[in-house]
Amino acid sequence: MSQVHENETLEDRVVEILSRLLPKSLMRFKCIRKSWCTLINSPSFVAKQLSNSVDKKFSSSTCILLNRSQTHVFPDNSWKQEVFWSMINLSIDSDEHNLHYDVEDLNIPFPLEDHDYVLILGYCNGIVCVTAGKNILLCNPTTREFMRLPSSCLLLPSRPKGKFELETVFRALGFGYDCKAKEYKVVQIIENSEYSDDERTYYHRIPLPHTAEVYTTAANSWREIKIDISTKTYSCSCQVYLKGFCYWYATDGEEYILSFDLGDEIFHRIQLPSRRESGFKFYYIFLRNESLASFCSRYDRSDKSESCEIWVMHDYDGVKSSWTKLLIIGPLQDIGKPLTFWKSDELLMLASDGRATSYNYSTKNLKYLHIPPILNRVVDFQALNYVKSIVSFK
Repeated sequence: MSQVHENETLEDRVVEILSRLLPKSLMRFKCIRKSWCTLINSPSFVAKQLSNSVDKKFSSSTCILLNRSQTHVFPDNSWKQEVFWSMINLSIDSDEHNLHYDVEDLNIPFPLEDHDYVLILGYCNGIVCVTAGKNILLCNPTTREFMRLPSSCLLLPSRPKGKFELETVFRALGFGYDCKAKEYKVVQIIENSEYSDDERTYYHRIPLPHTAEVYTTAANSWREIKIDISTKTYSCSCQVYLKGFCYWYATDGEEYILSFDLGDEIFHRIQLPSRRESGFKFYYIFLRNESLASFCSRYDRSDKSESCEIWVMHDYDGVKSSWTKLLIIGPLQDIGKPLTFWKSDELLMLASDGRATSYNYSTKNLKYLHIPPILNRVVDFQALNYVKSIVSFK
């Protein structure tokens, strides 16, 4: 039991005890006393609770947020997307190395049409930034709070109908916390083009410079910012937030990482390790502890197996970076892609049949996780190492 310090007041003890409780309990305690409600809603308490949750992040038990969906087809051949969100608490016996987990299903009332699905495109401090159909939302799965962002200032509401008219396409989204301004920001990258014929065929497409915009929670509006990247660049991975920067895997014929400094709002290009001569190709980026990790793989057609490498970036200062190969996995069969590290030596991966697996690269053990509901056809599966918080964005 912790010792009571000489200068510590009863109020200090109450704050310390409450800040170590689960968010679900704190939500209930807000209804007990008005003073507790005021305390729990205060910025200083929210920051303290978040700090305590982050300290527990790399303990023996880890919380993973899962987002997955499947297409449900009705007898009349009409269909809709079914979206499932869950929190899974994972732990391993230190002696027996047995994997334990429990799953808590979440019911978040996203504003969805029948054919819409939800994608997690950013995460920071217990808040996720998602696209739900045509909407961009900020959501705290722990408190079930969500907020729809206003319409973009750069995306046109409809496609062009004639030649040499501007077409705008959503390309990438990032979300994180600006420590300088002390506010949350969303950054959106727009791909622009026009067509030299009325049919708007691909061969007559004229790429134009990308544009970008930033949303701030304080202003609750978008504003355009400068971006200078190749017109051939596109992003195909979930954004990763780390220490004031947003990162995307991107390619313009050569794979690289695009970064965005949320403080000075400047984009940078980071080179990935050269693996072309070995047949490996980079596909994803994700977090390992407090470092950015990148994933590359090589597929062997002869035995339908895949070998994977995980690289970790060190000492990034906004301009330069260095990489270290962390581990080699495989060759393994029926493994689709990595999802997230949930311990220093445990990697959550997605099998080709849509099942989640946990791979321990120290023992080389691969274990399948039964996560209901069982999906017949997985459209998308996302997982992130999640910290439960009471952070609000309103």
